[in-house]
Amino acid sequence: MKSFKEERIRKITNLYYSRSDVQKTIYKFSKNREICPRYFEGFGKRPDSFQYPNDVFEMVKKGATSFHCSEEIWEDPMRIVTGMTEEQSNDLRIGWDFLVDIDCKYFDYSKKAAEAIIKVFQDHGIKNIGIKFSGSKGFHIILPWRSFPKEMA
Repeated sequence: MKSFKEERIRKITNLYYSRSDVQKTIYKFSKNREICPRYFEGFGKRPDSFQYPNDVFEMVKKGATSFHCSEEIWEDPMRIVTGMTEEQSNDLRIGWDFLVDIDCKYFDYSKKAAEAIIKVFQDHGIKNIGIKFSGSKGFHIILPWRSFPKEMA
């Protein structure tokens, strides 16, 4: 029997992930990324990816409550194999995003840290900054790999 908390989370995820704008946004962001659905029982299989925007909601119907994706951008995420050598991984990897994961037991400290980090990035002329609430006590700040120069000194 499902707990009250699980029932509540499933209702919220069904409502949220049934929205076509949410599905399209997640699908667009996940292009060339390995994705992994999170179920109450644990994580889904690896590797996985979306072929269509409605794949998001189809996984939710099967019990997914959230989705995690790699910071790495792959030529074809379905060619990832556990135990690949570094050279094999590098051959498949196109690039990667820079992610800062801020978690603190005091939410106000997480907020202040995120604001300070973003200000430093902005002071250095970085414009393509993404930020989202992590769903716990912090934030994820992301700099897309395309924001970086081809070669760094």
